[in-house]
Amino acid sequence: MSDPYCYPGTDILRNIEDIHDAEELEAFERWVTATRMETLPDDFPTTPEGYRAIHRYIFQDVYDWAGEYRVVDIARSDNLFCLVPYIAQELAKRFEVIRTEHNLRGLSAADFATRAAEHVIELNAIHPFREGNGRTLRAFLFLLARQAGHDIELERIEPAMWNEASRVSFRTGASRSMRKMIADAIR
Repeated sequence: MSDPYCYPGTDILRNIEDIHDAEELEAFERWVTATRMETLPDDFPTTPEGYRAIHRYIFQDVYDWAGEYRVVDIARSDNLFCLVPYIAQELAKRFEVIRTEHNLRGLSAADFATRAAEHVIELNAIHPFREGNGRTLRAFLFLLARQAGHDIELERIEPAMWNEASRVSFRTGASRSMRKMIADAIR
């Protein structure tokens, strides 16, 4: 079955600039999203709608489906992310847990890192978007920390280490690497 997000016969995502070269698209996407992340407003609500709005803000210049839940099942290394029919309900459950924890306000930096790591791991497993889940998660973490009274420096989180911690936690449920990475990024 072909991926409706890709140009026919390729694995290149359809994009607003109509770029058909994978390397060119990756460079364009990285540049645009990095610029957007530097100007990220901090008033997104901590809700599924707010999470979608973060994705839309970051990717609005790249994909016309920015902020929309994916409509195809996706996997990494044969590990299937949340199935499409369950994305909305699983996000609602996760954000309800965050809400019942008062959006992690009032926690020490160490406790914030512990709870944030669990939420990041679960949001990663849901993987609601066709592309850009990691950047959306890092932006969400930044905003969640700020709203909870913690300053987190995203540049202290190496993308390769983040991806590895995400892979390990997805396969095993272990949160130690993600928790440490978050704790180390809090000023």
